[in-house]
Amino acid sequence: MKKNFLTEMKVDNPFYVYQDYEIKEELSFSENNMNAIPYEGFAPKKIIPLPTDVPINFNGHLYGENTNGQIERIDTECELKNYKYKAAYLVAKKAVTIIEKEDYLGKLFPDKKVTNEYNLNAFGRTLYTEFAKWDFNCFQDLINFCRTWGLPTGVTISFLEKKIPENDINIIWMSIEDFYTKIHEYQRIFSYFKALNTNDFSKLPTAPKKRENIKVHAQRMLIKEIEKKSLFSYKIKRQQDIPTPISIFRDLFEAAYFYLNLSINSSTEMRLCENCGQLFEVTHQRQRFCSVLPGRKRSSCEMAFNNRLKKEKKQKGEI
Repeated sequence: MKKNFLTEMKVDNPFYVYQDYEIKEELSFSENNMNAIPYEGFAPKKIIPLPTDVPINFNGHLYGENTNGQIERIDTECELKNYKYKAAYLVAKKAVTIIEKEDYLGKLFPDKKVTNEYNLNAFGRTLYTEFAKWDFNCFQDLINFCRTWGLPTGVTISFLEKKIPENDINIIWMSIEDFYTKIHEYQRIFSYFKALNTNDFSKLPTAPKKRENIKVHAQRMLIKEIEKKSLFSYKIKRQQDIPTPISIFRDLFEAAYFYLNLSINSSTEMRLCENCGQLFEVTHQRQRFCSVLPGRKRSSCEMAFNNRLKKEKKQKGEI
């Protein structure tokens, strides 16, 4: 790997994942009996009364899942349609909760663990390709992604406390419109990266200039787009008396753009997964499938491939 500022950056960002997420049409943050509770394991570290000046309507546009299981934004002409589900927000249920007097202690001190944690240093190289391969066509897709990775963006505990964010990332609710805006933009930028790594330029979102080679166009657009998005904070910490830059990401999108930029500038080897056909970053030379996800011991794609192979052999009477 080529040495540059990005390769010298130390990534040490724990990310909190809540086990329960739910979609909501609206969030009544102004209610006096609602509190944000940042958990660490079984019990909360502290309780933060939600401030009245939180931008309640920030990107709170309503989305609906139609009878075909597809999510669409509900505009004026769609308001009379029937939807299975409607939502404007995705919420970590145990983090934003109404404290009822009858069950006060039960809410504050749950009898089971409500969060998991993973480090972006271990899974960042998986995250930036996972973002690119998900369709997020229905609410359940989005919830399933969050159960593995946590809320990709949104309101953090540090925002509520009005302080400079630490290395740990604890996001407790997310505007669905904000998410779709960011994921569509990310996947558009990633499409240039994928085209260059597969030599397939048939699905580029833009056309080359007159007499411009298609590959040159993809390279130019990728560099142009990634330069706009490679923004994140860092601090200098002395480790063994050596000043070391430590990353501070506000959400998963900042981390994904960091690792995408790192891959571009380090000439990282990429391959197509033999199961899902999507691009992944090679971590060892015998790798044939997408990398292991947080909370798993084996690659989900590898297990799905082997199960399908076993089923096919069984149908043919080979086993």
